[in-house]
Order: sequence, then structure tokens, then C-alpha cells
Amino acid sequence: MRHLATLNHEKAIALADALDKVSGVEVLTKRYFNEIAVLLKKPAQEVVDKLADKGVIGGVAMSRLNPKAGMDNVLITCATEMNTDEDIAAYAAALKDVLQ
Repeated sequence: MRHLATLNHEKAIALADALDKVSGVEVLTKRYFNEIAVLLKKPAQEVVDKLADKGVIGGVAMSRLNPKAGMDNVLITCATEMNTDEDIAAYAAALKDVLQ
């Protein structure tokens, strides 16, 4: 179980690092296990929809979880041991593309 937890955390670190390099993305979550909140320069639900059009599961818009929170540009995303480094790179590239 400890090994699995370590793998999950390593993938989340890789995801946060990759997203931190995407223009228009600010990683909000400083401490995390799998899930990471990011602030986008566009509404998160719009981004999720555009990613879905590309066949990419983008995450969950915070506005879907709490519509009255005023966090329309916040996206909750995650990585687990099942995500490869290539998956993470492809996700970051797709996110960069839809944010342009």
C-alpha cells in the first residue's frame, strides 16, 4: 500500500510540474495527493468541454461542484499510478492548446 501511495504522489507531482509550465495555468494546490486545483485563464467548464472534444478527460470544473463559489476558472484535476508520463505530457499539451 505504501508503494502505491508513493507512485500516486509521484504522478501528482509530475502533473503539477507539467501544468505549472502551461501558460494560463496557475497551480493553486500546494499540498496534494492525487487531486490538484488549478486556476485557468478561461472558464473551467469551457476548457473541460473543449478537452472532451479532443478525447481528453480534463477534470471537473469547480463551478460544477459549487456553482455559487465564484470559482468559475478553477479546475480540479488529478493523476494516479495509472497515468504514464506520456499521458501527463499529452494532457498538458492539450490544455495548452485549448487555452490559446
